[in-house]
Amino acid sequence: MKYVQRFAISAMSLGLIILVGACGTTKTTKETTTTYVPPPPAQVVVQAPPEAPPPPPTTTSSTTSDRTSYSTTSDPGAGTENATSSHHSESTTVTPSN
Repeated sequence: MKYVQRFAISAMSLGLIILVGACGTTKTTKETTTTYVPPPPAQVVVQAPPEAPPPPPTTTSSTTSDRTSYSTTSDPGAGTENATSSHHSESTTVTPSN
């Protein structure tokens, strides 16, 4: 009977040691989460509008004509002298319209 008593005491002691050891342990759980982060929006590049071409050059055309004429007619027998003088001038200016 002593043998059975020692076995029972040993079994109870072993159970008590396991129970006390289990109470002191902590369980650590590592949790990993994944969060979706969308990419940043594409950058919009704004360019200045192209420069307007310069207006065509304005061309002005001028023409001038100047003519002077002088003539003298004399008749020595009659004692007369005729003098004629004329002057003619023209000017034209052309400016194109847009």
